[in-house]
Amino acid sequence: MKLVRVSPNGQISIGKAWAGRQIRVEEVNDNEIHISAGVFVPDSQKTFFTDEAKQSLAEFNKFEAAKPAKATNTKSLFAELKKKKVRGR
Repeated sequence: MKLVRVSPNGQISIGKAWAGRQIRVEEVNDNEIHISAGVFVPDSQKTFFTDEAKQSLAEFNKFEAAKPAKATNTKSLFAELKKKKVRGR
């Protein structure tokens, strides 16, 4: 356990070992806080960490494993696209 004093401006120093790390400060009640180190997900990215997102990614991984990517002949692809563009005018 470490005792620290809160400065008049409300700041504390918890030591250089914590420097640069993300921490969560949880106010348990009026007399207690918990400080935890970790990696925290911003609200804007929480949707990517849902069970639905994990399932979707797992399904994509299965699809990708069953149908690996193959090289594209870009010359022939662009030639075909040019033909379609000319016909579409």
